[in-house]
Amino acid sequence: MISDPFFLETPNGRLFAIHHRPKDSEHTRGHVLCVLPFNEEMNRCRSMITQQAKAFAGIGFGTLVLDLFGTGDSEGEHADARWSLWLDNLSAGLSWLNAQNGGCRSIWGIRLGAILAASLHASTSDSRLSLMLWQPVIDGKTHLTQFLRVRIAANMDRADLPKETTSSMRQTLAGGQAIEVGGYQIHTELAAAIDATGMIQQQLPAGSRVLWIEHSSGENPGLSPASQRLLSQWPGKDIEIDSQVFVGPAFWQVHERVLAPALVMQTTSWLDAW
Repeated sequence: MISDPFFLETPNGRLFAIHHRPKDSEHTRGHVLCVLPFNEEMNRCRSMITQQAKAFAGIGFGTLVLDLFGTGDSEGEHADARWSLWLDNLSAGLSWLNAQNGGCRSIWGIRLGAILAASLHASTSDSRLSLMLWQPVIDGKTHLTQFLRVRIAANMDRADLPKETTSSMRQTLAGGQAIEVGGYQIHTELAAAIDATGMIQQQLPAGSRVLWIEHSSGENPGLSPASQRLLSQWPGKDIEIDSQVFVGPAFWQVHERVLAPALVMQTTSWLDAW
């Protein structure tokens, strides 16, 4: 695998990107656009993303990993990040890949990035693009609530600060004031957009193919009840969806570098067969 870092020029600023590609570029089968998770989960997933990109390169696919505006090494501050701007960033990445040999063949979203990926996929109206979703967030509001709890936990022993709840933080946001959680400034518009979005709202093009893969443990591994409820309604009868589970560490939750080779193998096999 060859990894080429560069800055993607967009109307909204320069975005840091890494294009992982097969060594034999003449026989590239196509490319994958990776949509990263939200905030700290993005950093925890980096090693797994690199491992998956290496595996994709092994079967002839390149992978573009794009830091969205205000995140990672891209231009902008997190306080200036907006959901619509991130979708514009991803559209720019998709256009760049489509100009490469083989074009973009799949959009790969991780955690909250799965909703972004599905939204981008829906906007293309192109059923030839497949969609691969790792541990997808189903509901943006629930995900944001979990993120806000990071601030509550961090301030729990601070007697000099007033006690907060997720409701009080949402009231602050609703009043037009940004809040900081774990070092990330969250603008009111970004919070409102995440609150309002969910997987059920994403209307994929008829004929699309989707890989939904999530973590499971125990003697009888299977999809979570929440995922089962969603997939009974979404993405629709005209969509071919392959739902799978993997057994291994929940790498997006832990600070140390851990890998889930079963997930990489299952995802690679699915893309190769497709």
